[in-house]
Amino acid sequence: MNRATSAVAIGQSAQSTADWELAASRWQQAITLMEQVPNESPNRAQAQTKAEEYRQHLASAQRRATGGLVPAAALAPAPPAPEGLAAQIPIRRRQGGTPVVTVTLGGAQGTQDFPMLFDTGATGTLITAEMAQAVGVTVVGEVQARIADGSVVKLPVGYVNVLEIGGLRREQVKVAIGGSQGLLGQDVYGEYGIAIGSHMIHLHQ
Repeated sequence: MNRATSAVAIGQSAQSTADWELAASRWQQAITLMEQVPNESPNRAQAQTKAEEYRQHLASAQRRATGGLVPAAALAPAPPAPEGLAAQIPIRRRQGGTPVVTVTLGGAQGTQDFPMLFDTGATGTLITAEMAQAVGVTVVGEVQARIADGSVVKLPVGYVNVLEIGGLRREQVKVAIGGSQGLLGQDVYGEYGIAIGSHMIHLHQ
């Protein structure tokens, strides 16, 4: 079901051939999973029904990937947002292949928007000293962190009062302070499933 949810989420924001190809891939994976339900399973009938439904979505995604359904005004209305969708995050650009997204940070000095890397390989969130000063983050301690060259350094640690991204809101988020580029880590979104398209990131339950 997560594959199907991911396919619907990607299809809602698809703007390119690559997006539709990714959605088609997710539908194909969902179909394969449904077909693997054993004949003796009480869920077999439901799985077959779902597989047929997913095949229709797959065919639609494949046609769109090849330009078969144009113009956009002629397309059927988008399906409703899948249950469990937690956030839809626009991608501003990419830096070294990593998405750059807009994150709202709030502290003692107010609230501002900042570009940050959406790095699924990072466990924690990092903001620059300039970002910390702009919103008023108070340093409460230090943390050891391994940087790109492999060395371990100590970085100041503080808390932002509010962090918002794509409709997802976190309060009292612990952040390390340093470097030249803000970085959004798994501590913010790690509990969600992630679907990254060409122009949008979807977080879902």
